[in-house]
Amino acid sequence: MYDLIIIGLGPAGINAGIYAKRSKLNVLLIEKETPGGKLNSINKIDNYLGAIDLTGPELATTFYKQIRALKPEIKLEEVIDIKEKDDFKEVITNKATYCSKTVIISSGSGQKKLQGFESIQNISYCALCDANLYENKDVVLIGNNFKAIEEAKYLSKIVNKLYFIYEGKKIDLKLDNVEIIYDEVVKDIKIENNLIKEVILKNSNLIVSGIFVSLGSGPSSSFAENLGITDEKGFITVNENQETTIPGIYACGDIVKKAVYQIINAASEGAIGAINAGKYIRNKSR
Repeated sequence: MYDLIIIGLGPAGINAGIYAKRSKLNVLLIEKETPGGKLNSINKIDNYLGAIDLTGPELATTFYKQIRALKPEIKLEEVIDIKEKDDFKEVITNKATYCSKTVIISSGSGQKKLQGFESIQNISYCALCDANLYENKDVVLIGNNFKAIEEAKYLSKIVNKLYFIYEGKKIDLKLDNVEIIYDEVVKDIKIENNLIKEVILKNSNLIVSGIFVSLGSGPSSSFAENLGITDEKGFITVNENQETTIPGIYACGDIVKKAVYQIINAASEGAIGAINAGKYIRNKSR
């Protein structure tokens, strides 16, 4: 049983971890990708206190070194669900289940997942990263924005056939190996031996080897939806203590609904969340 589980290691989660470790809490940090979060994609940081002429990855590395020096337990896993029990919370990842007295959700924002198929691991949300894996194969791209159109152009140079399911008005895109499909919905995805084989649509079926998704970005909170703490856009509302409507569950950083999204207030919220998680644990033990 942990005192605190922190989900996500961006600025908010890392600072929460620092405050939790210095408060002698038994803490577990869980990150599904790269510590530092969106910092790793920022070319230059010029509005964070004390950061002079630093890139995002450099600041992320500094943050991570600071938390690592406190020797916390860190798991590189993806959280897929949180369950509220009588006296504790269950945090379920793609590898294990962990129990904790309190939880801080600081998972930030990321690519919007294909609704209803969030748990499928081999759907790609980065054409630039994964296109070469599908060279000369037939694939599907599901998108609704300008970035998706650019990804369609990129994929067309690598794959054999691209079925581009576009969620929007008709677009001017004419490429020999790209078939644009409008007004369709993915009903099911067939997988054999952990490989994508077929996409079942409302009006047809597509035999493909891969699926790419480009639906824009949003809060990474799908694993918390069952708790009833997210709004219609996936953001979490908290009080001045960073506490959600469920006692013992806190949220901070870009996952939180607020007016200002900056590194400095994300870090501040992490500290507030960790301090109040500690108070919650002490009050429960009396």
